Amino acid sequence: MAWSMRAPLLLLTALMVVLARSASAQSRKTSSGDIHAADLNDKSVQRILNFTIREYNKDISKDEYYSRPLQVMVAYQQVVGGVNYYFNVKFGRTTCTKSQPNLDNCPFNDQPELKEEEFCSFQINEVSQENKISILNYKCRKV
Repeated sequence: MAWSMRAPLLLLTALMVVLARSASAQSRKTSSGDIHAADLNDKSVQRILNFTIREYNKDISKDEYYSRPLQVMVAYQQVVGGVNYYFNVKFGRTTCTKSQPNLDNCPFNDQPELKEEEFCSFQINEVSQENKISILNYKCRKV
């Protein structure tokens, strides 16, 4: 049962890695449809990742505590009708509830009964000409 829940996430990650490596091996030039590694220092990638974190805490996570990324494990992008972004993110529960201000610097919760981690895979689409960002797909599981 546990394997059947992990299999789609592992397959998606493996597919993204294989496609990204083959695309970059063929050419450094990005053409429409190619999936390639995203630079986490790029402002556009950071903006989309921040959108993803906000949406995770607002709509996806039903926890009363705010979560922050412990690690961004995978970041890819693909030029399509806009840009698709693919992120694998490991979230950690913080000591702050979602109703508190200034959540970006909340410390991670290290109390055993409150410590919680979740692994999520996201597919985000941005159509900049329409000023539109949306989550196309996501899957999350407790770690």
